[in-house]
Parts: sequence; C-alpha cells; structure tokens
Amino acid sequence: MGKWYEAAKKQREVMDKAAAMLTDAQASTVTALYPDMKYGGELIVSGTRILWGGVLKRAAADLWDREENNPDNAPTLWENVPYREGYRIIPEVITAGLAFAKGEIGWWGDSLYRSLLEANVYTPGQHPAGWELCDG
Repeated sequence: MGKWYEAAKKQREVMDKAAAMLTDAQASTVTALYPDMKYGGELIVSGTRILWGGVLKRAAADLWDREENNPDNAPTLWENVPYREGYRIIPEVITAGLAFAKGEIGWWGDSLYRSLLEANVYTPGQHPAGWELCDG
C-alpha cells in the first residue's frame, strides 16, 4: 500500500490511543477523533466512544461491531456522553449525584447556563432563578 498509507495508519493508531485517554468533557471538544461503526465484526469494548449521527456515544457493554448493534438498532447498548463542547448537558432530571455546582456551566437546549445555586438539582425550566443565561 505504500509508505504514506503506513504512516497514516500509525498516526491513526496514535490518535485512537490519545482519544481513549480523554475525559468525556475533553472528548466532547474533539468529536472528529471518534470513528463511526465500521461493521467489520470486531469487538467494541465497554466504554469505547464513537460518533453517531453527530452525537458522542459510549458503549454500555462489550458488543460486536455489527449493524444490529449500532445505537439506532440497539439503543440499550449505548449511552450518550453527557457533554457537548466541553460543558455538561443539563439532564431533564438532575439527581443529587448529578447536581450542578455553583458557577458550573451546562447546556440546556442550545443555550449555556451557569448555576447560581450550590448542589443545583433544578433545570433552568424548573427554577429559572437558579440559573443565568451565559455567553459561554
């Protein structure tokens, strides 16, 4: 295949190794590093991230890289990475374990909000006074 192919293959291996070391917040800022499924039948190890339909997903269990196991066909095998562009996505239900710290910024829809409360378990829709819209 040639030296350019081999060099590109080695570079991709380095990129894949580096991408696996990133936190979810960091990974959400460089989603292009994460491949789509290839349907080659290889093992996808639990915790592996892929880019699926523009959304960063994580394998919730070991699975095989086959069409029947993709996020559309087997949604229970995948979970959304709860970050976008480095900020946590504010879920519809915020449990005590997922509470936002005072000053923490999160996505609510297409807007960024900063928590004005410590241990904030309310969404901007539930308690607007607990959040301020921010520019980023």
